[in-house]
Amino acid sequence: MTAISLNNIPLSTTNPNPVTSWQTYVKERQPEIQQLNQDLKSGDLAAAQQDYNNLEALGRNVIHKDNPFLRADRALDFNAIGGALQNGDLAGAQKAVAALESTFERQKLPPEATSATGTGNSVNVIA
Repeated sequence: MTAISLNNIPLSTTNPNPVTSWQTYVKERQPEIQQLNQDLKSGDLAAAQQDYNNLEALGRNVIHKDNPFLRADRALDFNAIGGALQNGDLAGAQKAVAALESTFERQKLPPEATSATGTGNSVNVIA
């Protein structure tokens, strides 16, 4: 896992409170991924493509990248989803979504590891 300081991430300059923008961004990705997974499970490739496009737009609008994930492994999984969708490969897209979701499961920390021990003012986010 890589901790990213919020100070190093470009955020939209139109929002007067960039931390709120970042928090919203992080919260919005998980439901979008779940919707993408649901549409893939139902076999609706058109809806899945729209879900993928929504995630891609979220990344462009908030972190100014075509990929909404900062972590390299998540970015690769996201790109694999897009490639599979472009090729009409439902099974490949489902496999790539499962791989992407597994990266979120691996980041969960035990309760004792989540307590704040630092004294600095910097906020770290795992993305």
